[in-house]
Amino acid sequence: MNTMPASRARRSVPAAVAAVSAAVALGVAAGPAPAARADTAWTVRPAPFTLGASGLFGVSAAGPDAMLTGGYQWYSYRTSMFCGEIGGPCVPAIHQNPVLQSRNGGGWSWIGTPGLSGRGQVKFVDAVTAADGWAAGSRDAADGKGLGTPYLARSDGQGWTELAVPSALRAVESLDGDAAGAWVSGIPASDGGASVHRWADGGWTPHTLGASIQGVRQRTPGDVWAVGRTPEAGGAPERGFAARFDGSAWHTVTPPQAAGKEGRLVAVLPLAADDVWVTGYVMEAGVRVDRSYHWDGSSWREDALPEGAAFGGGLHHTYSASLDLWSYRPDGLVEDGAGGLWAVPRPGPAGTEPRILHYTGGAWRLETTVPGVRGEVRGITRVPGSTAVWAVGQKDGDAPLVISAE
Repeated sequence: MNTMPASRARRSVPAAVAAVSAAVALGVAAGPAPAARADTAWTVRPAPFTLGASGLFGVSAAGPDAMLTGGYQWYSYRTSMFCGEIGGPCVPAIHQNPVLQSRNGGGWSWIGTPGLSGRGQVKFVDAVTAADGWAAGSRDAADGKGLGTPYLARSDGQGWTELAVPSALRAVESLDGDAAGAWVSGIPASDGGASVHRWADGGWTPHTLGASIQGVRQRTPGDVWAVGRTPEAGGAPERGFAARFDGSAWHTVTPPQAAGKEGRLVAVLPLAADDVWVTGYVMEAGVRVDRSYHWDGSSWREDALPEGAAFGGGLHHTYSASLDLWSYRPDGLVEDGAGGLWAVPRPGPAGTEPRILHYTGGAWRLETTVPGVRGEVRGITRVPGSTAVWAVGQKDGDAPLVISAE
């Protein structure tokens, strides 16, 4: 059994699809076979001090000596021996305490989680500068059986404080901070509700896109991208969805290779107006098929993954007491500083070495990170201005993992 823990004015999507998605090219590039050993040299780094069974979900760097990481400690679970509902499943009660730490120079230091002193976990972090940072996660439900209320905190250089999450969000699934504020997205509390919110000038502005948004990233205030899935309606399955905000309105820009198919888009990385990456999957004959999509300013290209590889996202929250905490897998999609990308993959079988996806030389490859270590990568970041990349996760089933590569 897998015992890993889990994830002022409204603006509506215009009816017309934006011109940016009018010209499209269909094509798929085949991926290479998985690599037996990584070409990249990874090094195991000292991990933050934690207590009990622990793990890390997110990591973010504003510089070589300005890094944040988040996760959980004191993880434990108890499976009920009696089912209160006749015919209902026996589900475990799961509890853990949150972890939020910073790295300055050579070591990690506790930040604490104001407003979240009890049971919960930090899933997303974003270090905007050495003094400006964001963290998001969730509280455990009081009985431990399922997800509780979402959690959000920020640092403004004067210390960390809890920030109220918009009541329209049932869960936070993406966090992107910047000099003027932050974007958050997630599962709306009600069908058709706002799933994207912008924090600026001391308040939240909701954005209703007609979809549940799992990933949101800002390149500039006039170039913000969001990806997720349309709601299941009338028996139709959820379908992948992408949109772009031009500073005043949202425009649908779903890659045609994923449009209209069962599945979802889970992560987005806009690097330039003509260089945008999206990852996700579609279901074909009942089988999940993972792909990445690249926008060059006029058309979308589709890239295949190596056989046996899948992106880590797409299983954030299901609101089943057992699945919500056990199946949580953060997304990770970052530039490698050399014209390629790093991404967090679905972990391999239990007891295998941590793996990572690398887009280099025009194709994705699945790399093993550190030989002799058993575990999985859950979050990744690149140090700005360099090719140095840091990744976090879990090793040996119950300990934090931190690795880096140049």
